[in-house]
Amino acid sequence: MRILICDDDMEITAQLHKMVLEYFDGINQPHPECVLCRSGEELLETGVVGDIAFLDVEMDGLNGIHTGEQLKKLNPRIKIIIVTSFPDYLDEAMKFHVFRYLSKPVDKNRLFRNLKEAIYQINTYSKPIVIETDEGHETVYAEDIVCFESDTRKTKIYTVNKQIMSKKGIDYWANSLDIPCFYSTTRSYIVNMKYVSFFSNDTITLTCDAFSMNAYLARRRYKSFKDAYLLYVRSVK
Repeated sequence: MRILICDDDMEITAQLHKMVLEYFDGINQPHPECVLCRSGEELLETGVVGDIAFLDVEMDGLNGIHTGEQLKKLNPRIKIIIVTSFPDYLDEAMKFHVFRYLSKPVDKNRLFRNLKEAIYQINTYSKPIVIETDEGHETVYAEDIVCFESDTRKTKIYTVNKQIMSKKGIDYWANSLDIPCFYSTTRSYIVNMKYVSFFSNDTITLTCDAFSMNAYLARRRYKSFKDAYLLYVRSVK
């Protein structure tokens, strides 16, 4: 795992670095590779693709917001944690899906909680899934799958940029998926709650940048789906 720390105040950078190492010591895990920089330009020039980044907002030259946007292009799954004394930037930061915000001075316990949640999501929702098709095997990340739909004895899998026809039936996927973002809404659909934009007692609307679609929700599963969805939302926000 690579963790990027960027702040023009090297005392804060060193403090964050110390806290990160202390967190990994506390969970008895090896220290991650850490890259420490004092500017956005310096960080991007390293060419390092990080998994988690702590970014100061107010820096000379490229600020934390624009640095974060560039890091997202290198790794769309990177978890960006903004470290700031300037809440006015938060609306702008939301545009590229910042993972968390830390206010200065940084509270160690809050940083530990954010690290724990970021690592959990990286290990869970970025899990690769191998799909067997008539042509061979294709690998996609769990978080890029929008929905599974039964198609006779096969399964049509909608991802954020294409459709894949799996040779396995929907029952196979219902029994093998152990990732909490997926929910079986009927015997014919499994949805990724990340993409739920609306639901009623019998319909769920799934939306991503490329398309929108509806999936059916069995009325008897409405309450359990609602509970699962609200729990999911709380866990990722």
